[in-house]
Amino acid sequence: MTTEASLDKVYAEVKRVRAKLDSIQKTLESLKGSIIPEEKVSHEEMKDLKVLKREALRGECVPLEEVLKKHGAKKRA
Repeated sequence: MTTEASLDKVYAEVKRVRAKLDSIQKTLESLKGSIIPEEKVSHEEMKDLKVLKREALRGECVPLEEVLKKHGAKKRA
């Protein structure tokens, strides 16, 4: 009888913890939606991203310094 009572207690505790975990997960999902707003990507931006991805997959890379120089950005420290 003691083993059965212990198993019942363990089962009840696991069930309680699982319910709590589900609650925490739902809260985090809700927070994620309110803190990190989804940004819509325009058709033009999507095309640009696909071109960049193809270039990257082909190994066509540009050094960061070259990009900074081209766009007039100051060098990082």
